[in-house]
Amino acid sequence: MRVAEDVGKPGREPEARSFQWTLALLPAFPIVLLVLRLWHLGRQDLNTMLVLVQNVGPLDLVSALVISTMWVPPVVLLTGHALGLLYQVSAPARAAKRPTWLTRTADATPDWAIGFTVMWAALTWQLRFLPALAMAAVVILALTVRKRHPEDGRRIRVACLYVPLVAAAATYPLVWPAITSAVSHGEITLALVLALPPVLTLALTGPIPERIARPVIHAPATAVALAGPFVLLAIFLRTPVLPSVAIQLEALEGESAEVVLGYVVAVDDTVTTLLDDSGTVRFVPNTAVEAKVLCAGAESVPYSEVDLHGWHVEESLMEWYLPDRDPGPTDEVRCAGRPR
Repeated sequence: MRVAEDVGKPGREPEARSFQWTLALLPAFPIVLLVLRLWHLGRQDLNTMLVLVQNVGPLDLVSALVISTMWVPPVVLLTGHALGLLYQVSAPARAAKRPTWLTRTADATPDWAIGFTVMWAALTWQLRFLPALAMAAVVILALTVRKRHPEDGRRIRVACLYVPLVAAAATYPLVWPAITSAVSHGEITLALVLALPPVLTLALTGPIPERIARPVIHAPATAVALAGPFVLLAIFLRTPVLPSVAIQLEALEGESAEVVLGYVVAVDDTVTTLLDDSGTVRFVPNTAVEAKVLCAGAESVPYSEVDLHGWHVEESLMEWYLPDRDPGPTDEVRCAGRPR
C-alpha cells in the first residue's frame, strides 16, 4: 500500500518503478545461475552443456544452489535493515520526506522477521562470522530503540551503550581462544574478523552527521547491491553439482591400469557417462570398470586450522552439531590419479 501511495508523489515514481522491475527480474536470477553453472562445468562447450542438461536433474541443481547460498538472505536482510535504521536516526526529517529503498526496507520488515532471520543466520553462518551476527543484532536493537523512543534518554542509554558493552564482555571470553589461535597460526585476517565486531558495535549504535548520512550509507549499499549477484555467481560456480569420483579401468595386456578422475553424469546398464577434469565427456563401458571411488572435492578441504573447543571456524552450527557421515577410509591413491 505504501508503494502505491509513493508512486503518486513527485520524485517517487521512478524509484517505485525501479523497485517493481527488481521484483520482476528476481525470479530469473536463480535460473541464470543454474544455466551458467552447467555452462562453466562443461568448460563453455555448448554440446557438453546440453549433455549435462539432459542428465543432471533440476532438483540436483536447486539443492546445490540452496545449500551453497543459505547464508545469503540473512546478510541481505540484516544489512539492509541496519543501514535503513541508521539513515532514519541520522537524518529523520530527510528520511521521512524522501524515503529510499533502505528506509522502505526498514519500515516494511516486522520485528518477528528480524528475530527469525537472526536465528536463521545463527544456524547457517560459519563460526568466524558469528561475532558479526551479534554485532548486527545489537546494532538493529539499538537503532530501533533510538528511532521509536527518540526522547527517552534512559532507554537509548541502555540499548546503545550498556547492551553493546555487555555483548562485548560476553563475546570476547567465548572467542578469545580462537583469536589467539588464529594469531599463532598467522591468520591475522581471521583474528580481525573475530575481534573487531564487538568494538565496532559501539560506533554503529548512534547517528552519523546528517549532511553526510545519505552518501555514506547509500553509496556503499548500492555498490554492494550491484556487486552482490557477481559474488553469488562466483561462489556458485565453485559449488559441486555432480559427485567427484575416481574410476579405475581394467589394465589392457602389457599396459598399466588407468584411473580417470571426474564427475559422474549418468550410469546405465552399459556405460558410465563421466565428465573428466579437462571438461571432456567420456563414455566408459561398465565392463571396463574395475573400481569406483568417491573422492572429496577441493571445496570440502578447510583453509584454516583454527577451531574453538572442537568447533572449526569454517563450520556453521548446523554442520558442527548435526551428526556427520563417517568418512571411512579415503582412497587417496586412486583419488590422486594413481591405480592400486
